[in-house]
Amino acid sequence: MTDLSFTSATALTALVRRRELTPTELVHHTLDRISAVDKTVNSVVALDAERALSEAASLEQRIAHGEEPGPLAGLPVLVKDLEDAEGFPTVRGTRAYQGRPPATHDSVHVARLRAAGALIIGKTNTPPLGAAVHTANDAFGTTRNPWNPERTPGGSSGGAAAAVAAGLVALATAGDGGGSTRIPAALCGVVGFKPSRGRIPHGPSRMPMWPQHGCLSGMARTVRDAALHLDVAAGHHPADPYSLPTPGISYRDTLDKPLPALRVGVLRTLGIAAPDPEMLSALDHAAGLLRADGHDVCDADAALPGADVFPAPFHLRQKVLAYARLLDVHDDFTARRDTFEPWFADLLDASRSLTPADLAAYWAHRAHLDRWAAALFDRYDLLLLPTTPTTAWPAEGPDVAEAVRRRVLPISYTSVFNDTGHPAISIPAGIASDGLPLAVQLVTAPHRDDLALAAAHTLEMSLGTLHPPICGS
Repeated sequence: MTDLSFTSATALTALVRRRELTPTELVHHTLDRISAVDKTVNSVVALDAERALSEAASLEQRIAHGEEPGPLAGLPVLVKDLEDAEGFPTVRGTRAYQGRPPATHDSVHVARLRAAGALIIGKTNTPPLGAAVHTANDAFGTTRNPWNPERTPGGSSGGAAAAVAAGLVALATAGDGGGSTRIPAALCGVVGFKPSRGRIPHGPSRMPMWPQHGCLSGMARTVRDAALHLDVAAGHHPADPYSLPTPGISYRDTLDKPLPALRVGVLRTLGIAAPDPEMLSALDHAAGLLRADGHDVCDADAALPGADVFPAPFHLRQKVLAYARLLDVHDDFTARRDTFEPWFADLLDASRSLTPADLAAYWAHRAHLDRWAAALFDRYDLLLLPTTPTTAWPAEGPDVAEAVRRRVLPISYTSVFNDTGHPAISIPAGIASDGLPLAVQLVTAPHRDDLALAAAHTLEMSLGTLHPPICGS
């Protein structure tokens, strides 16, 4: 018997194509699973069971008549509630946009998933405009980690990570502006891949600055599922003039080819972090596995530019992103500030003090990061580092002042690769003594999404996959 709750997207779609599982059966299972489990996790904020079943039945008929159902054949998919999905309101994680009418069009990303045979069944929770490393808002409440409901699944794609980890769906959409895919994936024990900047097109984009910081992405059970998602989602679209051309390869196919001997640099602290010892043990274990596979693995003593004035570069980065969000919602915020969550409204107001000198310093720092990364990739083909300094923090969010003092800022290892645009993937790397997932992150040179996925797949075959015991099967 196949446990559908934790079967990979790749295997589920294969069952559908072989007519061993119907889309209707899979949707019924998914809806039952959400009903049984999500009352604890609170990851799903919109669901249309009737439409999902109707679309599943229609797809079932097309398959019966010999039609090709597509690479995501009948797969139920949840969409992060910062993206438009036709038929569902886009609340953007804030009570300020509750009561909106349903979107009339899909984003480019979601449209590609639908065209590939996915069944878009609902939306997942996110903090207001994705502005936190935990997932909570006044519209839908707090999303909890399936491994321990007292802990967070992270943010901003916390609803997506929690849904995949809890066995609700095998694939969900996500986004990553500073670690918002990789951090939740790490905290929940699933796979989160931030592709190269521009690999998946934005569009229609609400924030013109955002493609310079963030990437659309997927949350998955396995690396092969992440590759399946990217095969469907990648490729240029005119709605996003910065999007990359169609890659011309199948990322799934690259996973089955042997890796060349790689030069692997292991980064432990970046000069700014003091990770928990268990994080470093997981890192050492992953490094040992790569070394045993014949790769040249060595420590890379490379501090981030600005490490000597930590955490000033991080504070400036967050202020610039807050200002981008303010520009995005400026008219609504000016007209009805009190409808936004108080802490988020304060964040937007504080960003008004951003000066031309601040922006000049920020973009100068970004240039330093680009040169720093380029020098590293002259020496290495692959970087291996933690995804987060600790396991999951409380569901209500981290104590940021304490995190700075202890040098365990959640975005310590992730935001740099948003700024440089490199592909980066987080995969599970075991269980800590507190019963929560550990993770490692792999980063490759610009546009080498294929190598990031292939290296992660190689490690995954040794490290295995996880699912939380409290969610059962």
